[in-house]
Parts: sequence; structure tokens; C-alpha cells
Amino acid sequence: MEQAPQTTIDQQIATRLKALRQAQGWTLDDLASQSGISKSTLSRIEKAEVSPTTALLAKLCATHQITLSRLMHLVEATFEPLIRRADQKTWKDNETGFTRRSLSPPTSQLGGEVLECIIPPDTTITYAQPPKTGLEHHLVMQEGELTLIIAGAPYELTQGDCLRYQLTGSSSFQTPPHSLARYHLFIL
Repeated sequence: MEQAPQTTIDQQIATRLKALRQAQGWTLDDLASQSGISKSTLSRIEKAEVSPTTALLAKLCATHQITLSRLMHLVEATFEPLIRRADQKTWKDNETGFTRRSLSPPTSQLGGEVLECIIPPDTTITYAQPPKTGLEHHLVMQEGELTLIIAGAPYELTQGDCLRYQLTGSSSFQTPPHSLARYHLFIL
């Protein structure tokens, strides 16, 4: 975890995570027990003292049974039919360099969402469990190389490939030392 500048998005994430915890009637101890994240780390995240990593947000989203994109939508909470590129929210995990841009954010009116994701070379991002079991994913490679391991099955992807799957278990995204991965992810 890296010290977070007091950016609006970090403060909004902190506020929303605290509200989600309180809506469950959980204390920080309860959430720490449920998520496997230390109470002190949770406290620092909720105070926007640190910018949470992708891995931490994934654990918190899984605990609350929401996707990371749904969390970001709750942070932004507006519906606009037209989303100009300049208005598409971007979030970066400073620890891994993973960047996600919400091309079409989730809304209460629409069921799907579209993300553009970039994973730097020689990076592995692992999720122990899905935020919500059974989510339908369509990953379309735009550039580079990616090994995606879903519930133990590896898939080697390059530009133009599409992998369709329902997420029910662990997943791992791995880039080789010589290539990044840039892809669009459609979640339904």
C-alpha cells in the first residue's frame, strides 16, 4: 500500500466502503474477520489515509458481494447515457501498475458494464474468489499478451482473442516480462 494523496476518488472510495460496512451493521473488527484484512488497514482505508490496492479492494468487494465496478459506480452514482472519453473514470493500483478505465460504468438501469484494463509487463494479479459467483465475463484482448487462469485452467491470449467465461472461483492475470496486456472486459 502506498501513501495516498487526498484525491477525490480515494476519499469517495473511503466513504463508500465505510457506508457499506455500516449498512451491514459491522464493526471494523467484524469486517476484518470477514475479509481477512487487518483492522488497522481497514481503518486507514476508510479514512483515505492510503489508496487501497486492487487485491484489497477485491477482498472487500467479495466480502460485500459486489464487483469492483459496482463499487466504483456507487462512488460515482450518476447515470448518463453518453460518456465522453474525458469523463470515463480511471483508477490505478500504484502497487501493481494495473489501470482500469470504466468505458461504460454499471448503473441501476443497465445490467452490463465495460472496462478497459491495462496490466504492465511481468505482473501477476490474483483474486482468490469472485466478488459475486457466476458473473459473465467477455475479455477481448486489444494489445499484448496475457495468461488468464480461471479455476486452475490457463488461457493464453493475444491481440484479437476473446475469452468468455462465468467466474465461479479463483482467477489470475499474468503478463510476460516482455509485454503488457490491454483488454476490454464486458461484465454481465
